[in-house]
Amino acid sequence: MTSKRISRILELRQFTKDICETELKKSLESLQTEKTKLTHIENDMQKTLSDYKEIHEDGLVNIHELEIFNNYLLHMNKQAGKQKEVISKKKLDVEKKKDKMINAHKEKQMVEIIHTKLLQGETKESDKKEQKEADLNFLYKNLRK
Repeated sequence: MTSKRISRILELRQFTKDICETELKKSLESLQTEKTKLTHIENDMQKTLSDYKEIHEDGLVNIHELEIFNNYLLHMNKQAGKQKEVISKKKLDVEKKKDKMINAHKEKQMVEIIHTKLLQGETKESDKKEQKEADLNFLYKNLRK
């Protein structure tokens, strides 16, 4: 009876561990997606800066174009800042899920150890009973002779 309960607990711990692993994988994928977005924003900023430098070197800069470049770069800089905040939140989420998965794995291992010890104890008790019965049968046979 106890062995069955521990087996069920072991199944539940495995299920919990699997869920934690799945959540961690999703969080890691989400983090990677956000990092990719930041890379694209930074690349766009670099491209805009190089375009500005080219126009500036040609000497064909008017105030209106300069204002447009400046506003666009400010906008991109704000987007990059927001994206960095999102990434830092995602990193914290990933760390929490890693810790949760590690704890679930430890719990599962502890239940496995308990289950193994319980099975060994049951086997040992069963072996003792069998040996006791064999000894009694041997003694009984010897007494009849």
